[in-house]
Amino acid sequence: MINRQNKLLVDEYLAYRLRFDQLDPKSVRLERTLALHYLTWASEQPFKNAPKFDVSLMEYVRDFKSADGRELSPNYRRKIIGSAKTFFTWLTIHKQGFRSITPAWLSTLKIRLIQNEFDDQSTVSLDEILQIARTPIKNLIEERVRAGTVFLYLSGMRISAFVSMPVKAVDLTELEVRQSPTLGIRTKNKKSAVTYILRLAELFDVVKAWDVKVRAILPPEGFWFAPISPKTGEIDPTVKSIGEHRSAAFHKNLSNWLLSHNLEYHSPHAFRRGHANYLFDNAKDINDLEAVRENLMHESLTTTERYARQRRNR
Repeated sequence: MINRQNKLLVDEYLAYRLRFDQLDPKSVRLERTLALHYLTWASEQPFKNAPKFDVSLMEYVRDFKSADGRELSPNYRRKIIGSAKTFFTWLTIHKQGFRSITPAWLSTLKIRLIQNEFDDQSTVSLDEILQIARTPIKNLIEERVRAGTVFLYLSGMRISAFVSMPVKAVDLTELEVRQSPTLGIRTKNKKSAVTYILRLAELFDVVKAWDVKVRAILPPEGFWFAPISPKTGEIDPTVKSIGEHRSAAFHKNLSNWLLSHNLEYHSPHAFRRGHANYLFDNAKDINDLEAVRENLMHESLTTTERYARQRRNR
């Protein structure tokens, strides 16, 4: 059973968001779906007693399972908690009788999401990346994202590092990438390392062709994943910095291009996994695995071996 007064408060809150925050109807529908979780969590208890509930909202979303036994994804849990925090904050501002909803309690409404790069089991096989490399392109954006996906497979780079990588960090003659924050590269935990690129003939040709093109237009500080002018459709050499959402642009370009050719979408991380799995398939001893660890910029070989175990158990 859902507490009727709680339901009325949620309805009033959503009407407020629609009118004063100017949420679009689609966003309101999502908020209502999220609110159903904290209404269910409260059950017949009034929201004013929320800090004293036997089961916290974090515990509820952690343990929740649907009728078919599925758990909530980490991202959806975060959305529920974020929505609840906004709602309870609204209560303290706009409604009387909620003194129990203190700033200290509101601060507990958070989920620390630690993204585990190994949670995503998807990977790209050699056959798949070869098919992607052979897929036709019709404009510079598609050429850029094709070169980018192949580069991710050959280098094993994280997407955040790749999209912030300057031309001068890449040396195809030596098959090296200087992954260093001093060059503006956004590496994980601001680590620095020289990593290496696989020279697989047909794939390397795609990377080489793009490398030649960007070097002819951009200065050494320019981005290898080159900015493209929305007005001209050409590489823009005037761009000196990139925003926080450059990885999202890669995702969007990749998705649009692959779907236009009826190819399965792969996340950028799947190409990094493909790089690791290719090396594992060809590893002969522990030294080879250690080389994989270094190229993935992992601290521990144990971390790297998680890739290997998942691959070999397939």
